[in-house]
Amino acid sequence: MQYTNLIWRDGQPYSELFDDIYYSSSDSEDVSGEGEFQHVFFKHNGLPERWQGRKNFVIAELGFGSGLNCILTIREWLKHCAECNKEKTLHYIAIEKYPFSAATIVELIARYPELKPLCDELLENYPPAIETTHSRRLFDNRVHIHFKFMDVCNALENHRLNVDAWFLDGFSPAKNPNMWSQKLFDLIAQNSDDGATCSTYTCAGLVKRNLKKSGFVVNKVTGFGKKREMLVAELPVSKKSVAQANDITTSSLKYKDKPWFEPPLPGPVTIKSATIIGAGIAGLSLAYALVQRGWMVTIIDKKNDTIKEASSNPAPIVYPRLSINNDIDTEFFIAAYCYALYLFKSLQKKSHRQFWFDDGLLQLMDEKRISQIIKKFQFNSDFISVVEDLTGTTPAGEKEQVTVNYASAGVVLPAILYDVLKSECGSKLNIIDEEVTRINYDGKKWQCIYASQIIKEAETLIIANGSGINDLGLSLIFPVETIRGQVIELNENLESQKIKKTHNADVHITPAINTKHYLGASYVRNCEMMEICLIDNKKLFNSLNKNHPGIFKEDDACKTWVGFRTLSKDRVPIVGAIPDASFFNNEYADIRHGNTIKAYQPAHYLNGLYISAAHGSRGFTSSFISAEIIASQIAAEPSPVNKKILDYLSPSRFLVNNLKRG
Repeated sequence: MQYTNLIWRDGQPYSELFDDIYYSSSDSEDVSGEGEFQHVFFKHNGLPERWQGRKNFVIAELGFGSGLNCILTIREWLKHCAECNKEKTLHYIAIEKYPFSAATIVELIARYPELKPLCDELLENYPPAIETTHSRRLFDNRVHIHFKFMDVCNALENHRLNVDAWFLDGFSPAKNPNMWSQKLFDLIAQNSDDGATCSTYTCAGLVKRNLKKSGFVVNKVTGFGKKREMLVAELPVSKKSVAQANDITTSSLKYKDKPWFEPPLPGPVTIKSATIIGAGIAGLSLAYALVQRGWMVTIIDKKNDTIKEASSNPAPIVYPRLSINNDIDTEFFIAAYCYALYLFKSLQKKSHRQFWFDDGLLQLMDEKRISQIIKKFQFNSDFISVVEDLTGTTPAGEKEQVTVNYASAGVVLPAILYDVLKSECGSKLNIIDEEVTRINYDGKKWQCIYASQIIKEAETLIIANGSGINDLGLSLIFPVETIRGQVIELNENLESQKIKKTHNADVHITPAINTKHYLGASYVRNCEMMEICLIDNKKLFNSLNKNHPGIFKEDDACKTWVGFRTLSKDRVPIVGAIPDASFFNNEYADIRHGNTIKAYQPAHYLNGLYISAAHGSRGFTSSFISAEIIASQIAAEPSPVNKKILDYLSPSRFLVNNLKRG
């Protein structure tokens, strides 16, 4: 994906691809972009009146374009929040297959100088041109923008966004028919909350018919400017929603619907407070995500337990996992990587101590494989590129491998990052230095217990304690293992100063950070030894010298770190609500037969219990997006990833796979 180009014609901004106007740049407010916004999208979606009494509101725009509609909506929302003096969040889903660069948006919004402060904050957090969902919490958490840089159908498939109002602002049906197809309107209906409204400048018969076929009640109203008429639509309250509101349980899901992966419904929460077991990166990222949503958080962890986990790695590297034959895994790690980079940059601005070193990463990869990956996912060179062997690291006999440059990858220093996260959470975070040996649900709250003593009770509890996830007394046992690893800290020398980026081959070596390089990491199964293994250090040095001969001596080593990564048996993180194993074993006992006729109940979960674990060696890449996933489930917000990814990460998957095998 690349940023798209803008064409100016007779003083009007046009799309290079569709030869259609973005908005009128006339000085007359009767025909300008702002006038169109007020008439077509704001007024005819019942705004701002529909914001009254709502804590959250979801708007989706199909065709983000210049961002003008988004910025104007934010202006009105912030004005509304100031008038009602309440904590509220606007979720703005901005869908754009051909995004502009930040510089082009500045050019387009320049004629609205009063919008500059809003535009500046949006563009300071503007995403790179990478096909994924980019989440941004802005304006003191009063606005959450979900940039979806992708095809509109891909943006809505496998989602349940519960949109309240749709701004249908694609190019005209004659210029871009895909933005007005029946398939798309079906997806719009699928992602709509009951009573959702749509408005669009067009009055085309095709659009009217397709909206009606998707279940919307459609009307013509007075159009804007030279348009005599335009369309507005509303999705009526469904019988299904009435049944859900009356707490009526129906068994209408079939095998193809994967009822075992139906997401949990938000439970009744009397207070916005959560407890997290585990103070590593998974736990702290969860605390940060919840505090951003106004929650109070308690973390419980014994300091000595955290020290041995992967979170205490002195300098982990951050880069994505890319696969040619597992699209869901690649999609997850692209989203995770992009969000982690954004968060590191944002948090680094708030800290005078540097913890994020984004010098890039060079990795040896199979030439055919990486070429296929770049072509398949349309990555641009700012994200990933094949470069000349700048390092001299390609071993003899391995010339089929090439050097791949991750320009934005880097190294993070967890100790400083943890301090920054805790500081950002402030008084909303409390940390208890204690061990939890068991958890128990008393019918209303989860009890965190040490021996026979209740340490803490909570309606919402999240397990994020790495290798200890199976030690809390749950009936469900997760198939995980711990992998022992060692990282060596090396003194910088004159030769090593030539290393400007992290090099990742058999092992990785970082550039000098505060005069120290970090060499890692060994990978040893079935070993719980906490003492330094000299044999492992020797192997690390041998691999290093194969790729960087003569740069380091063993005498350069000044410290060795030992830690343990927690890994699931399928090498995928475990993220989401914890299933009710008893219900699964009863309701889905026969799914191994693949009965396509039988109706099943949707999945049941243990009330208010979630997990984020098994991030392996990529915890500093995957933990932050995983925290957003869980926080969005708890707060009933649009998910930062689609349902395919949610199912892929689901803690239920192991139960389901066992039941399918029989």
